[in-house]
Amino acid sequence: MKIGITNNQYPERRNIIVNPDNTYLNLKKHNLFYFLNPFRTRILQKNKTFVFLPLPLLARQQPDILHLFNEVAITRRKWLATFETELPRVLPVAGVAKQDNPELKRLIPHVLKDNCFGLIAISEATLNIQMKLFQHKPDIAKRMRAKTVVLHPPQKLFCQQKMPRSPGKLRLVFAGGEFYRKGGAEVVLAITQLLDEKKIDESQLEVQLIGDLTKRHNIAHRQYQDNEEFYRSIENRIQRYRCFKHQTRMDNAALMALFRHSDVGLLPTWQETYGFSVLEMQSSGCPVITSNVRALPEINPPGAGWCIGGALNDDREYSISSVTEKDHLRQALINALKRTLMDIIEDPTIAHEKGEGGITRIREQHCPLRYIHQLNDIYHRGVAEFVRHPPMISI
Repeated sequence: MKIGITNNQYPERRNIIVNPDNTYLNLKKHNLFYFLNPFRTRILQKNKTFVFLPLPLLARQQPDILHLFNEVAITRRKWLATFETELPRVLPVAGVAKQDNPELKRLIPHVLKDNCFGLIAISEATLNIQMKLFQHKPDIAKRMRAKTVVLHPPQKLFCQQKMPRSPGKLRLVFAGGEFYRKGGAEVVLAITQLLDEKKIDESQLEVQLIGDLTKRHNIAHRQYQDNEEFYRSIENRIQRYRCFKHQTRMDNAALMALFRHSDVGLLPTWQETYGFSVLEMQSSGCPVITSNVRALPEINPPGAGWCIGGALNDDREYSISSVTEKDHLRQALINALKRTLMDIIEDPTIAHEKGEGGITRIREQHCPLRYIHQLNDIYHRGVAEFVRHPPMISI
């Protein structure tokens, strides 16, 4: 089958470009908005539009269907979309409620058309946000829900069983490009507090920190960002304590090998649309301590890891409305990290059991072959309808 896509970056490779029997046609430069969006954002100072509007007569090969990620197609051809938060995806307009966003109102009819034959939410948390968007429009909500399925991304296994734990140090790993948004500071604070309180000794730990310390902005903190003194204190702690080994980045093969040789992963993130690194760690036999935002409770249940954190809003995210609220949530994350790490240090068999549990859940719930079959079922329904009612124009 020929599948039209509009990009071949990580989201597409993780959720769409998964079947070697398919041909994937990258139509990125056949999209009018590929050319219009730079003009809109730079010259007109308007928001980017997440739309595929095909240029006529440019595609030499015509796809059987279009499969987009986070985009709406304006076309008569059959299409579907995988999305991680909401669809249509629109950026905020100052002073305008999301439900009243004119771009949202413009795009909804295209999603409701019959040639849009499927919407794939990557988690139950995503479905919750999507339905919440249309809660005051029951007719639209009903039609959106009828098109939507939840399909968690696939994940191949990197090992069939957890590697036996080497005697000696507990090996911990944190990996997050945006170091501060992903909870890197809370990891450093929790571990150094345990060291300062003499509850553990540096000789008991090896902590690999993979992340960019220059990426300081935390979208979850909104206008209540941390200050220069806070960032300096975190970086000084990393340098001062020998148990920390920091790298700004690591290539994927080396990172997967690090996961396989680690006892526990750490991701007390402040904001996360899904948590692909959790799947990668679990598939490596490395159980993870995560926060409880968005899809993390779905993919990191008690049998496979540890889920910690504070109160969530209706979107299953943290709401930070003051510095005090941010500080309270930070301390809650730190305290839960400390308790969990102490439990593991006192009984390392917990990590082994949860590591095995993670491998089992990846095998059962994220099987790539099953995912391909589920996706094919959705595609074939769309193609069958395409054959019965072919479009009158090209894409």
